[in-house]
Amino acid sequence: MRLPLKTEYACQVLAQLASTYASGEVRQVEELAAAEHLSPNYLVQILTTLRQAGLVISRRGKNGGYLLARHPEDITLAEIAMALEGGALIESSPGNGGKSAERVRHAWVRVNEAMLQSCGSITLTELIPPRQPQDGADWVI
Repeated sequence: MRLPLKTEYACQVLAQLASTYASGEVRQVEELAAAEHLSPNYLVQILTTLRQAGLVISRRGKNGGYLLARHPEDITLAEIAMALEGGALIESSPGNGGKSAERVRHAWVRVNEAMLQSCGSITLTELIPPRQPQDGADWVI
């Protein structure tokens, strides 16, 4: 099983937005893309999906950009997965009609439900990257 890159990148950019949520800072696409080593064009696509899902707010204009729509503690990995993957982190085909196909598919459905339940207990707050020292000012010796 492999998490789709689009969902992983969405988690990364949301973690960046979560890191400045308290300040209300609006973050620009170029800044977010540089911080997470992503293509700005691809990131715009991800942010558009997140905006449509109500997870981020976009602001237009010279000082425009993106910020979280809600507190990071109120956004879970499950909600992010639902926004990007439609709720199925693990998809199982209906099978080939074999004798065990239905039972195998049902097992994968249960795995997906368990994974989404687990993802529902992890919030963006847990993904916030540690602060990096600025010009050595925050270093403690």
